[in-house]
Amino acid sequence: MLNKVGNDVKIISMIELEKVLLEATKRLDIEMFKEFYIHTEDYKNSKRLFLLKDMGIAFNKFLELGDSHLEPNLGVCNRCNKGCHGHVLVGNESKNYMNLLFENDVDKIIGVAECADLITTNKIKGLKKRIYLHEYNEPGSPNNVPF
Repeated sequence: MLNKVGNDVKIISMIELEKVLLEATKRLDIEMFKEFYIHTEDYKNSKRLFLLKDMGIAFNKFLELGDSHLEPNLGVCNRCNKGCHGHVLVGNESKNYMNLLFENDVDKIIGVAECADLITTNKIKGLKKRIYLHEYNEPGSPNNVPF
């Protein structure tokens, strides 16, 4: 994976890309997220712009609730991508949260996805409402698709 910095071209490893995407998410910085999401296989192969749109909406929900950043808590998917690692990201003020997976293969990030059943390594106290990345995952939404 290449990243052009001035006249220099730098190779970005899968681990570095995941760290940057996680950092952008922690900061609720959609522009930073977009800049690096384009290096994922999902984006390269399908130009999944809806993920960027939905991520921006989720970030704005946290910001509107008074959060300035999200606290990551490492976890593992227990259902849809069983064994894949991800993070429960908790708003610093609202204590609302969202579950994200970083789907990867040996040397590349396939994509970023919402997780329905993310089990954290540490118990998180005081969680409030889950912020869904995609409206179709939100129970009670007119566009909900249960799985």
